[in-house]
Amino acid sequence: MKLHALFATLALGALASLATAPVHAQNTCASFLCMAGKVQGKDNVPGCEAPVQAFFSPTLYIYDHEGIDWPLTAANRERFLATCPGTSGTNASILAEIIAEYGTRAY
Repeated sequence: MKLHALFATLALGALASLATAPVHAQNTCASFLCMAGKVQGKDNVPGCEAPVQAFFSPTLYIYDHEGIDWPLTAANRERFLATCPGTSGTNASILAEIIAEYGTRAY
């Protein structure tokens, strides 16, 4: 029940922020919402394929002389999601969970 209520609150907050957010933020909000679902164990949610792919996009990778710099890539992914207004306040811990679990994964 607690996870259900948390996800419902997250969804409502993200949807409310979409009403006034620019298009880029709407895309990042979809990524945030879908990645929050993945952290909760909800894979294969209809409509989440593209937002999840955006989070794992190679365009967010940061490279150094040895290849992918995973700590910087995780920070870049966090900045990407943080452009969604719904990631602050009570949802900041969810953002931290997403980055902790998926920030340094290729996919």
